[in-house]
Amino acid sequence: MSDQRSGPTLVGMKTNEQRSRAESRRRVAAVALVGVVSLAACGTDADGSSLDRPGSTDMTTSTTEPATSTSEPETSTTGPDTTAISPDPTDAAAGSAPASSTPPGPRLAALQTVLDDARAQLPAADATIQAAVVSRGVGLEWASTSGPDTEPDRPFRMASVGKTFTAATVLRLVETGRIGLDDPIGALLTPDTVALLEDDGYDLAMITVAQLLQHTAGLYDYAFGDGSPFLTDALADRRRVWTRREQLELATSVGDPLWAPGDAFAYSDTGYVLLGEIIEVETGRPYADAMRDLLGFERLGLDHLWLEHGQAAPDDLLPMSRSFFGADEVSDLDFSLDAFGGGGLAGTTTDVARFFGALFDGEVFVDPNSLATMTTVPPTNVGQEEFGILLGDGGHGVYRMTVAGQECWSHRGFLGTIAMACPGTGTAVVVTTNTALTDPLPIATALLELTLAT
Repeated sequence: MSDQRSGPTLVGMKTNEQRSRAESRRRVAAVALVGVVSLAACGTDADGSSLDRPGSTDMTTSTTEPATSTSEPETSTTGPDTTAISPDPTDAAAGSAPASSTPPGPRLAALQTVLDDARAQLPAADATIQAAVVSRGVGLEWASTSGPDTEPDRPFRMASVGKTFTAATVLRLVETGRIGLDDPIGALLTPDTVALLEDDGYDLAMITVAQLLQHTAGLYDYAFGDGSPFLTDALADRRRVWTRREQLELATSVGDPLWAPGDAFAYSDTGYVLLGEIIEVETGRPYADAMRDLLGFERLGLDHLWLEHGQAAPDDLLPMSRSFFGADEVSDLDFSLDAFGGGGLAGTTTDVARFFGALFDGEVFVDPNSLATMTTVPPTNVGQEEFGILLGDGGHGVYRMTVAGQECWSHRGFLGTIAMACPGTGTAVVVTTNTALTDPLPIATALLELTLAT
């Protein structure tokens, strides 16, 4: 679909009222497919040229906390009483992690109870909740499950959490000088993609790399944009193998430019698919291979993270955790639908938590200013949500929110996933319900509170 231009104004550009209506319709359509499930855990809610770097509730728990019993705790039917171990915010200076004095056995039992209580609220009886906490501030590395898939090191599909990895890869490319945040994207994409987007009315001289990272480029979202058949088509033909070109063609055939670049926030998988292409064009390598090297997976010991469609799974991994859409299992979906920059990564909760911890501990970027850039929030991006679920204040591939009284940076994934790091505490938390459009934030909040409890 093509728009004609008159000066800098796009014909058909949405007004603020149209933007609001489009977002409302999008949210209603998604919720109609499967209701957003808020998993209240213990009644807790959130507060607001070289790529080298210079069914059952049976569970198994893994932890590296010293002198800790890993025997299976009894499952509580009423939820843990966290009153005695809730942190007093006056005990520690703002932005610092309180020293833990809770005995390790009770702490781990309470963490497990959070998962067990939340799992009882999932719409799918066979879904498994997985979680990991990696805290240098407290000295704890813990991973566990609640559900039929009992192994803590079973990999899961993290969906849009992969956007944080894509964003970090792009910022590493900026560090090498290969691209700049203010570079227009027309010179960074393949000629075929440029022609496709320009024919639909996009002015690629006005769209920058930074705007793609921030979701402010005004790009129609092929995945969940108003009127997009993508999700329906993917669920109807689960074995379909998607290509980047098909997703971009969907974006341009169904949708049009939303508004002038930089004017407003609109979450767009399309933008991150374009970032994946930019990574490949600028490195001359497949997206996943370039990402692994630029982010230093080997150096960080992240042996159990990979792109499900495009890379071979590590040899020593267990089978993938099962995925659900409401009460229906969708594990047979071909995840080429999410493989080109907007998601598609799989891995263990522990490795994802280790990455988020390393990212905010300054172990991924060469230049400390890169992390400052990643966490810069433009005025357009404050207080964003998707499908009625809080995202937070959007930076460049991460979102800021206050969780358990701490400033945390996170990203969510469609299958009920959140990965977050709270730099002032030295703690990273990852939770997945493996169930689309459930809200894992209450679970992550309870886990963080218990981890930091004194």
